[in-house]
Amino acid sequence: SDWLSLANKRRGRSSSSSSPHSDSSEDSDAKSRRESIDARLKDHSDLVRGLFAKDNQSEKDNRKRRTNKLSSSSSVSSKGQVTTLQNSVQSQSQALSELNIVPVEAGANNINEQNQTICNSCFYLSLAASYLSGVGAFAEDPTKSYYLNTLNTGMNSGGSVATVELEIATLPHKEKQLTMNLALQLKRAIEAAVLLVHPDWAESGMVGESVQAFSDFLVYALDSDSVLGHWAIAVFDEASGFVDVYRGRHYGKVYPPTKVKSRRSLSKTRGGGGRDSKGRRESDAATRVKWKYKVCDEETRRANTLTLRYIPGHYQPLLPELTKMKHSARSRREDNVNPRPSLEHVLATLEKWNVLHVVTDGRA
Repeated sequence: SDWLSLANKRRGRSSSSSSPHSDSSEDSDAKSRRESIDARLKDHSDLVRGLFAKDNQSEKDNRKRRTNKLSSSSSVSSKGQVTTLQNSVQSQSQALSELNIVPVEAGANNINEQNQTICNSCFYLSLAASYLSGVGAFAEDPTKSYYLNTLNTGMNSGGSVATVELEIATLPHKEKQLTMNLALQLKRAIEAAVLLVHPDWAESGMVGESVQAFSDFLVYALDSDSVLGHWAIAVFDEASGFVDVYRGRHYGKVYPPTKVKSRRSLSKTRGGGGRDSKGRRESDAATRVKWKYKVCDEETRRANTLTLRYIPGHYQPLLPELTKMKHSARSRREDNVNPRPSLEHVLATLEKWNVLHVVTDGRA
């Protein structure tokens, strides 16, 4: 329950967030709700540290009573135990390094249909940037500056090309415009799905034009037959080392579905008569149209796997280091470069590095 609390805190929701609107409560005031969300986000790092400290103390107490057995309240992933916040964050960092994905700043402001500036759109901008990068819509690699700066730093230090701490790269101008356009469409589609289930959230300030969105909004779009239902999204929480994975109900399938014709007996649908209005004999079978999703290839799986970074109060897209990997492949005289991880690759890497994670499955 403590880690569920962390998830709710990270997403800016309380257990009472879906309660009916009341004029006498804090939820009735959109401004107060936003201030409440901001306060919870500021406490995010403290909450994470507190949960790990409590978890570790529980483990120490249980070890005294039950040698070599894990505590039921311990922080565990499928391959082992996470005992400290430092270990958890380090494990996530190692996983990100192996996946070759790095953060890029996509911004927080967008422009709506009335040409008005809307704030707190970093979540949708991050989703849009990650998706557009995956389908090859970006003419310029936003991560190129990382490689060039690292290369220059290595040359200045005697030729040793090592990873260095750099200022977060930003989206180039044309790529930013594409991202903003798609981000607005995603905001409309996802928030419509949210409000379909929780119409009161618009009035209470949980959903709005400039209200911060959170990753659990994806839950309401996972079951969709739209393109969103074909996505998988992994959100890496930098503060805790935790990863939220969301898998759409049609992930791994081709979008849109294909039309499939099937045959059915007329005798079952017309009482066995099988004759038209003039008494003429019809065919013994009729055609019925169905829609079927075909299994997609590995390239499509990679394109439909989105990766985001969460730092308290802000989202950023995690994009593959295309320039770096292409130069590396060229130096090894390799032709094929698979820079973007699929969901299966992400999950296998999280398991390998013992990263604490949870999968929300739209197919359940």
